[in-house]
Amino acid sequence: MKFELKLLNIQHIKELNFSIDLSKNQLMCIVGKNGVGKTTLIRAIKNLISADTFSKTASPYIFSENSRIIYTFDKIEYDFKYNVKIKSIDIKGSIDSQTIKDIYVELPLPHGERFGHFQKLGNIDEELRTKISLKAYDKPVELINFLSKIYNSTHFNSLKEVSIKGSKYYFLLKKNHFYIREDYLSSGEYFVINLYKMIQKKCKLIVVDEIDISLDASAQVNLIKELKQFCLYYEVNIVFTTHSLALMKTLSDSELFYMENENSCVSLNNKSYNHVKSLLFGFKGWDKYILTEDNMLEKYLTYLLEQDGTPIFSEYKIIYIAGGRNVIDLMDRNNTEHFFSSPDNVVCILDGDQKNNEYCKYNDKVFFIPFESVEKQLAIHYKNNDLNFEVEVIGKPNRFHKNLYRLIKRNSIMSDIEIFSFINERKQDEVNVFKNKVIDFLGEMFVK
Repeated sequence: MKFELKLLNIQHIKELNFSIDLSKNQLMCIVGKNGVGKTTLIRAIKNLISADTFSKTASPYIFSENSRIIYTFDKIEYDFKYNVKIKSIDIKGSIDSQTIKDIYVELPLPHGERFGHFQKLGNIDEELRTKISLKAYDKPVELINFLSKIYNSTHFNSLKEVSIKGSKYYFLLKKNHFYIREDYLSSGEYFVINLYKMIQKKCKLIVVDEIDISLDASAQVNLIKELKQFCLYYEVNIVFTTHSLALMKTLSDSELFYMENENSCVSLNNKSYNHVKSLLFGFKGWDKYILTEDNMLEKYLTYLLEQDGTPIFSEYKIIYIAGGRNVIDLMDRNNTEHFFSSPDNVVCILDGDQKNNEYCKYNDKVFFIPFESVEKQLAIHYKNNDLNFEVEVIGKPNRFHKNLYRLIKRNSIMSDIEIFSFINERKQDEVNVFKNKVIDFLGEMFVK
């Protein structure tokens, strides 16, 4: 059984071909530079089972009269062509019901299920409470083991499973019949549980954009290890995109595919980890390397070092790795393997809230920005009424800073540059000390 897709003349892509042999029951990781077409591919796959995907998640101006997507699933062809009446692509006829059951797609921020899950299960809460009072629930041993291995935690030992109207739901049972529904767990935990549900349903093709975004580095690595086993046991295929170097490192070369866009024609080719690392991060030919824990920190450092045109002696590269512990681990491995450069040419820069963690204490090769994080510093100013706007921030209190930033960006209230400038101005002395420390490192004569 194969799934094939041919995309023509959508957005900046003239042609994109994708194919996967679903009889192999495998993982397939797609990586590539931003803007190359990864999310367009994921949307296109989702469009087969939900024809309004593009209208909900993309600009209406990405189509032309020549836009078209041709799918082949289990030898059945579906041809979506441009419809001038709706100014989008659609298909004459219907999609086979089994095809819809066999495909599951999780979109990226902000459209993915994991980012909008709060209180989704409110309509079954009364029946859930009844089942809890009657102890009409089971212990999902496999899911508990799955979550425990991913998060290295016994937190999920009290997880219970109920069946309501033919569907399975999960909750953590506390004392005195208190409980936490699955949709009140963290976005990462909720995502993992829903991914498990799709695997149990034996969806033949499961597709996830940015699988790493709601998981820390260790959880990413552990998840991939467990998914490899599930693919074989449940006979499913999982395709995903990632920017996480830690995650890519866990994959075999046969599971890693690099996407490139040349003259608007997108290619997807199997590449080794070392090849991808060089292509994606440009590790060759730089004097100095700064390793960071997330994309926000990478953007902030780029701004800080380039904003006023301060001359810097070395050619340097800022690399987002994902997860503070993983950043330190990568630097430590470089100390012996020198795959970036000699140890003197590599430092880590982490958020300020990492300072007291044992894995990075007392290490003169680890710098910390003068804020707990960019998002947390912005949240402090928001709560102090230093910002001249208000937004409705929903979600758990410990995610307030993330949700606030997400709303600001979604509503185009402030650009990243405006945010960086705003928080720097209010801690200018500390920022200057930190910046000078980084510039001193970059100004040192590099060691070959």
